[in-house]
Amino acid sequence: MQVILMQVILTQIIFTQSIERRSTMLGKRREPRMQAKLHVRIAGSDDSGRSILLMAATRNISRQGASLEGIQGGLKVGQIVAITYKTSRARFRITWAGDGQRAGQIGVQSVETEKCIWDSTVLPPMAADVYVAPPAQKNI
Repeated sequence: MQVILMQVILTQIIFTQSIERRSTMLGKRREPRMQAKLHVRIAGSDDSGRSILLMAATRNISRQGASLEGIQGGLKVGQIVAITYKTSRARFRITWAGDGQRAGQIGVQSVETEKCIWDSTVLPPMAADVYVAPPAQKNI
């Protein structure tokens, strides 16, 4: 009985450590990402429902998402847009939109998980990105 209990505890410790390692590596990210400046086309609709076509550049990419810059238009969090890179196209949900210093930037996540529009030569390896948490602020 004690041996089984020790095995269960050891398994839980190993599992917890692997989750902590993943959390340290990726932070809140679902996948590793890499810096890449790729030119894309974004098709969607603005705040008033009119169709828009934007040219933008990626800041970084992952297999299923990207951070984009140079966005001028009324795109909002939660909107679905079509992004085309070269000849590949997929639908993405806008997950965040920058303001202040990050104005003109958006984050997108693919809603077509079986599709990856980026070249396999520019994709990050699965263990690429190591997340570095910002320093904790001390409350005074």
